[in-house]
Amino acid sequence: MNKIDALTKPGIQNIPPYVPGKTSESVKEKYHLDHVLKLASNENQYGSSPKAVAAIKEAADSANIYPDPFCMGLRKKLGVMYGFDDSGDNVIISAGASGILSLLGEVFICEGDEYVTCEPTFGALNSAVKRNGGKVISLPVTEDQVFDLDAMAAKITDKTKMVYICNPNNPTGTAVDSDKLRSFIHSMPEHVITVIDEAYIEFASDPAVESMVSEIKEGLNLIVIKTFSKIYGLAGERVGYTFMNKELHSIMQKATSVFVVGRTSLAAVMAALDDKEFIESTCERIAEGREYVTKELTALGWKVWPSKTNFVYADSHLDTAILAQELEKKGLIIRGNFKYSRITIGRMDQNREMIDIIKTVMAEGNVPAAE
Repeated sequence: MNKIDALTKPGIQNIPPYVPGKTSESVKEKYHLDHVLKLASNENQYGSSPKAVAAIKEAADSANIYPDPFCMGLRKKLGVMYGFDDSGDNVIISAGASGILSLLGEVFICEGDEYVTCEPTFGALNSAVKRNGGKVISLPVTEDQVFDLDAMAAKITDKTKMVYICNPNNPTGTAVDSDKLRSFIHSMPEHVITVIDEAYIEFASDPAVESMVSEIKEGLNLIVIKTFSKIYGLAGERVGYTFMNKELHSIMQKATSVFVVGRTSLAAVMAALDDKEFIESTCERIAEGREYVTKELTALGWKVWPSKTNFVYADSHLDTAILAQELEKKGLIIRGNFKYSRITIGRMDQNREMIDIIKTVMAEGNVPAAE
């Protein structure tokens, strides 16, 4: 153990570093490319709401002034929008969805607490639990790549502090049955906090995939997380928002930093909430692209799981990591660090280009079969 390790909390020593998606710039430089198609980070390829962009430009003139320290205007607007009162006391604002996940670990996880989830899934809360001395109980998803709620329920003990369900799930794109999820939430004992991550739920064109915000009631330890990064196309502004009952809120708000979101970001998301046309258009075009990509990959012999998001999770039957490397050489960035390939749905021109690159790489035959 070196000197710095000796000064570091054990929970920090035991977590792996986050592996972000590669940037277009890094791939261009590595392979000497002029054009790179980045479909790895589930960004909204249709851009941002024009209203949000205009609001950012206007707010930039006041960038020298601190923003609303507690984001009260945004909290009140979101509270009313989702059926709460106008106090803002059911809403926490954070630096992206990952910001609230980190805060949950800091506020609630104590040494030895257990946390139950399924994998693969978004790993920010797993890391937060480990950092704070908790124990991660991770179960596999089902063969259909869906969170196994029955298996999770069977693992609840007196030591369980928190459970996490990403719905729809990242990276699998699948969603659990809403009625079953609702029953699961209400079956949790009072010492367990249920965390539902709905970062992608706006892309779910299936009306059977329902938000659990409606289940938030006093006395029910339920936290529902959302973000402006995906459907709203504001990933660069880093704004997440979370709903909970007022009892939980009173605790969480104590630990939330002031000025957590900048002035231009607040202006952007306030305006984006009013741009219904952009949201509806994005949903429709993503659904169209998702159908096209699923059909094309299936025709190539890939297995594609039904997606409720702006990406697909697909088994090429090839070595996933090497496939991603070969695609990069052709200027296509996808996620290759999961068991199967995760590919963001882009604009239709991007989707067609992506399929053409995949066909070229497969035809070259340089990617070995999966073991």
